[in-house]
Amino acid sequence: MRAFFLSLLIVLTFAAPLVQAQGTATEDNKLSGQFNDLKTNSNSYSEGNREYKVVNVSLLNAFWQSVQATIKQTEQKQIKDLNATKADLATARAKINEQEKQLQALKLDNAAKEAAVQQSEDAVNNISVLGIGIHKQVYVIINTAIIALLLIALGVIYTQYKSSKKVTDEKRKEFESIDQEYNDFKKNAREREIKIKRELQTEMNLVAELNDQIASLQKKVHA
Repeated sequence: MRAFFLSLLIVLTFAAPLVQAQGTATEDNKLSGQFNDLKTNSNSYSEGNREYKVVNVSLLNAFWQSVQATIKQTEQKQIKDLNATKADLATARAKINEQEKQLQALKLDNAAKEAAVQQSEDAVNNISVLGIGIHKQVYVIINTAIIALLLIALGVIYTQYKSSKKVTDEKRKEFESIDQEYNDFKKNAREREIKIKRELQTEMNLVAELNDQIASLQKKVHA
């Protein structure tokens, strides 16, 4: 995988100048055409067995501007290609680092798996309890004894539970009987209280009538 990224990086490194060269060739053809047009459209004259050209200044300035623009464009393209190449290089290096991290992780995983296999092989003959290796037969005997003790303890607890439940049921019945008697007592007391209140109200009404009669007689006597 690392060799693949290195090959890709080499291809990108050599491909960038080729693309740049193609772009440069196109610009050169454009400038060559402008230069040939400048020569063709210029007047010629001979002097001393030499040929001279009278060049139009505006055309010459336009050609020079084209040259400068082409140079600037070429420089910008080179800078852009250089930045792109650097970015591709950084990406490739990052991928290589990531692949190396994954390789280290795989190595650690394989080591962990090998350790797990070794532990499984040890577990075939021994059982680890709280970090202590115990023979399987001894482990079975210990478990059997523990289970037997637990069953005995469970039997004792169940017996105590039945005894406690019996006592609890008896106490509950006694409580229910006492509670019923208390409720009956409250009910009878309430009825007696209502009866006494009624009798008291009757007596109070009778006293009020007697007071009214006494007052009436006193008025008659005074009259």
